[in-house]
Amino acid sequence: MISPSPISSTEEQRLAALYSYDVLGEGLQNELDNLVKLAAQIASTKKAYISFIDRNDIVFKATYGLITQQRIFNRAGSICQYAMYKDVYVAPDLRLTEEFHDNALKSSQDNIIFYASVPLIDTDGYALGCLCVVDDCVQNLTSLQIEALQTLSLQIITQLSLRRKNLQLEVQTKRSEEFINVFEASPEIHCILNRDGDILFTNQAAYSILGYQIEEVLGKSMWSFCYKEDVLRIATHIENGLKNGQKQFSLDFRVVDKQKRVKWLSWSMAAKDDRWYSYGRDITEKKRLDMELTHLSFVASKVNNGVVISDDYNRVSWANDAFTEITGFTLQDIQGKPLGDLIRGPETDWSVIEEARKLTSEKKSFTVDVLAYKKDKTKIWLSIYSTIILSADGEVETEIEIIIDITAKKKAEQELEVLSTVARKTHTGVAICDKNGEITWVNEALEQLIGYSAAELSGKMLGDVLSNDETDRQVVLQARAASEHKKSFSIEVLAQTKKGQPIWLEVANTPIINAKGQIERYIELITDITERKQVERDIIQAKEQATQLSEAKEMFLSVMSHEIRTPLNAIIGMTNLLIENDPKQSQKEDLNILKFSGENLLNIINDVLDFTKIETGNLHLEFLPVNLQLLCNDIISSLKVNATKQQNILSLNFDEQIPTLVSADKLRLYQVLMNLLGNAVKFTTNGRVELTVKMQHESTAKVDVYFEVKDNGIGIPLDKKDYIFETFTQARADISRKYGGTGLGLAITKKLLKLYQSDIKVDSVEGKGASFSFVIGFDKVTNVEAQEKLRPVVFDGKRVLIVDDNEINIVIAMRILIKWGFVLDFAADGYEAIEKITKNKYDLVFMDIKMPGITGFETTTIIRGMEEEYYRTLPIVALTASTLHNQESKFKESGMNGHILKPFNPSEIKQVLAQFLV
Repeated sequence: MISPSPISSTEEQRLAALYSYDVLGEGLQNELDNLVKLAAQIASTKKAYISFIDRNDIVFKATYGLITQQRIFNRAGSICQYAMYKDVYVAPDLRLTEEFHDNALKSSQDNIIFYASVPLIDTDGYALGCLCVVDDCVQNLTSLQIEALQTLSLQIITQLSLRRKNLQLEVQTKRSEEFINVFEASPEIHCILNRDGDILFTNQAAYSILGYQIEEVLGKSMWSFCYKEDVLRIATHIENGLKNGQKQFSLDFRVVDKQKRVKWLSWSMAAKDDRWYSYGRDITEKKRLDMELTHLSFVASKVNNGVVISDDYNRVSWANDAFTEITGFTLQDIQGKPLGDLIRGPETDWSVIEEARKLTSEKKSFTVDVLAYKKDKTKIWLSIYSTIILSADGEVETEIEIIIDITAKKKAEQELEVLSTVARKTHTGVAICDKNGEITWVNEALEQLIGYSAAELSGKMLGDVLSNDETDRQVVLQARAASEHKKSFSIEVLAQTKKGQPIWLEVANTPIINAKGQIERYIELITDITERKQVERDIIQAKEQATQLSEAKEMFLSVMSHEIRTPLNAIIGMTNLLIENDPKQSQKEDLNILKFSGENLLNIINDVLDFTKIETGNLHLEFLPVNLQLLCNDIISSLKVNATKQQNILSLNFDEQIPTLVSADKLRLYQVLMNLLGNAVKFTTNGRVELTVKMQHESTAKVDVYFEVKDNGIGIPLDKKDYIFETFTQARADISRKYGGTGLGLAITKKLLKLYQSDIKVDSVEGKGASFSFVIGFDKVTNVEAQEKLRPVVFDGKRVLIVDDNEINIVIAMRILIKWGFVLDFAADGYEAIEKITKNKYDLVFMDIKMPGITGFETTTIIRGMEEEYYRTLPIVALTASTLHNQESKFKESGMNGHILKPFNPSEIKQVLAQFLV
């Protein structure tokens, strides 16, 4: 008995497998005819066929001997849908099989009595159908015949698999051809260059953009086509990038076309092996448009349509005068608030606004029509066109909404006669079309807008007349489909005037329905939005340029710091060594001056870099147990000399109730207090400077501490209290000349306190002194935690390898480390370091980054790739003078455990060593 349920639990997967062979349609013709004929001969029957089981049908293929011409049967009541799940199915006399008394074959011209089949099972185990042998008389099959039919079914599956592979190969071949066609048809220039910049390959765009035939550029140097004044800038940019391990470049520069005209191209280049792969697009027009951005921004504020700009939380930041004219709301009314909340009313469809906000959160632009309310509660229909501006990391940054009052359009069904009169006078283009969408009337404004007369447009569809190759036909077709379903629509589409000039049009279409519910005519309002589109593009381009400028600033400061820190390490290090060698008194004074100057220069560099790190989000606090009272005492002691020179009294007022230890970033807190106290001492003479530290609030785990630095010096003018926290600025123009300083101290102090979630307050009267105060919340530290984190550091007998090609750096590091009991070894480059590490066992390696031969990153990668566990766990700490923020990722990728910044700071070295050796 056959199972009563022919539907398998994997039916969807089975159908997917069946469709992948493409055998149900016209694809499979006569490939299997001989195999079916052979099946009939094996079974000694007059007829045979192959059946494939679709979702609702049985499809016969490759038949032999069948009289009936029907090839598609209903699956219900069929034999094959059951038989395909059996190893073999034989029915000597179907007349005796009750389950299939309604089977279509029994009533066909073939008068089928005998039926036998074997399933067609593909290589994944899915049943596709059956190989069937049938006859008009009672029969049976021998075991040899059954075995032969099963073997034949495997051959059929093999033929189908081969067919599927051929189909897949054809698809892949077609895709490859399409890719080549796309590449050749690309409007951008694509080039492949060798290491020397010689052009090995280019596409047809070299001719369309620059006028050069391909054979005119192949083999020639790219530099021969560059504008001469740009060559040095390009070479320097690439050279600096390669030095820093950069493989991809994006830059704009000028080239000279065949007609000797200068064009701007935006290039993207990637280095791989010994080839450069690059592509460039013509941005000559963009460069010109950049110069007009200011004018276009002015236009944005003067357009007739309302324009509203909101942030990523839907809060309004700007609106133009036209919006006020449309809704009555001023910028002050709506600034900082969601627009939808303000314009809603009792009859507003809130689901429309919710859907719009959902699309915004999904980073999608949208167009909606909504019944809103003006400031005076008057109803108004608004059409809102939203454009989403994304940030560099792909998040919603800005939403620009173009708002049009479409109240008149919504009332068009009741006011058609009035609309006809108004349409002749309006500056907006108006077209009236018949029920087929063919134009019957247009106003003068539309004629002037597109250049076609009413006679030229009559009987035609506006989309057909104004479309060109760049028109999005899909948008036009979707709009027409909406009209056919009696729906209004509003679209934005790129078209062209009669003179061939491109023009962006906003087309709002309203169907007029008669009393029978049939479309009688359409009314279309056409507006020129070319300027608005240009403004949107310019806003996006301006954002991209601002991002590029920020990245360039960070790169410049970091590279310059590296170039300055390298020689500065030698100056400060060697000065310290000379002072330690017991110089003469006259020499000692000179050396102290040199040391002071070097450290002062380093402080200036650190100020600039700290500011840059904070600006780019790359500075983070490191929390360790800190004794606030000892820290404040140390700061006061270090400033005593300067305070005495200024004849000032410097004092500390410390609250004894403050816990002994708190969790804080000692370095950054020291930096804040030194900046404030240093300024107070510097700007005070014959006066008093006081640091007050007292507990403001205490809980079980936290304590809030109040800090105040107060002096009776020169003070700050009332109008300069906020100004002094700006970068590179001071309260008066003569401050820097008279007192010195970079103007970064207070700016950095304010930003460091923000990392502590704190803010600084200023209280000052010019000529009477100033007071700077702030509150920081600290986590308490238990004695157990403090003992664990501050246990004694012992390095005696630890072996350290120093890898550096700079002898001065080695001498400085050696003098520092030998004092702490280390056993030192040295290597001048990466190859020597690898050799020594394989022959000796070290407890830690200091690895210079830039060395001849292979870099410190490459050396570390090789060491980490060795088999023994020792090479994978050996602590390797980088020595670097670079402060590029992406260095952190390089340290981790190569396998380094940390880094120390040059010039060497003994306390920092000791902290790193303690981390790995204690």
